[in-house]
Amino acid sequence: MTRPNQNPPDNYLVLRQQLYAHYTDYDPNETVLRQCWSFFLNQPDCTWYDGSHFCCGLYRMENDQWAFGFFESKSQDFEAFQSEWSELRLAFPGSWVGPLQGSTFLPYRFITWSDDQALFPGEWRNQAHYGLWMEQLHPSKITHYRSAYRTDYQGVIAISESFLTDWNTEGFNLTPFRMDHEEEWTALHYMIEAIFRGNWGYKTLNPDEFTGWAKSLGESHGGQPWLYWVQIDDRRVGFAYLFYLDDGTLIFKTIGLLPEFQAKKIGNAVAGALHVRAQEAGAKRCIYALVQSENRVNRMPDPDITVFRTYASYEFEALAE
Repeated sequence: MTRPNQNPPDNYLVLRQQLYAHYTDYDPNETVLRQCWSFFLNQPDCTWYDGSHFCCGLYRMENDQWAFGFFESKSQDFEAFQSEWSELRLAFPGSWVGPLQGSTFLPYRFITWSDDQALFPGEWRNQAHYGLWMEQLHPSKITHYRSAYRTDYQGVIAISESFLTDWNTEGFNLTPFRMDHEEEWTALHYMIEAIFRGNWGYKTLNPDEFTGWAKSLGESHGGQPWLYWVQIDDRRVGFAYLFYLDDGTLIFKTIGLLPEFQAKKIGNAVAGALHVRAQEAGAKRCIYALVQSENRVNRMPDPDITVFRTYASYEFEALAE
């Protein structure tokens, strides 16, 4: 177990190349990995573990929790992995959560099922057995996610029409985010904190970290970020972050509303308005990326979507003494 260097360990990079270089989406420069690593280095007590059967990064969270990420196995031997995992847990007592790679702003979660279509920006590839191994370790909680797409938007626009009409009378509008205005980013930082600070694995970003994340949007792939303020008259009550890829795919990344405006059908109005914009832009398909299965957005009727990937994250209670 070592304190990590500024660059990811060479043998870790070699392992990932061996495991994933044959995929067309593999980035030999590991651009996203290096960005995750820079966040990881800023976390308390960050430690790199490189064992006989697996490697991972660990860092301390609140309430004596440990986050684990950058996980890769070196063999298919579950019993050997389980024994080594148990030894590492004893060395870092307390509850564990993961996978987390320095920040929930960056890729995390293990893919548990896929129809094998190419990964989109924001996903993190892993070996197929990782989810099964985590389940066999008997976590205290598993949180499930999914990604889906649709190619026709009339259904969701029709479903959302009444909500959009109602909120339009209250002054609802989507205002484009001015990405070249520093004060806009400062306001977004405060809003993200207000909306997500209680979420699983969330850790406050300092201004420099947030600026680094903001500047990274679009750097590792083509396309253009779409950012909107959700407003009621002149008050900003939320935001929407999407990404339009060069191939005509529009990825719905995040729609966030301040707590006092949640569960009031504003999200339905936002969804309707954004799909109208997708249609106007000629988007060939919309991807709903890494949505938690219990999220309210999944309560909308969705007979016209195709789920193409599922994921999970895991929590492990502290070991009994």
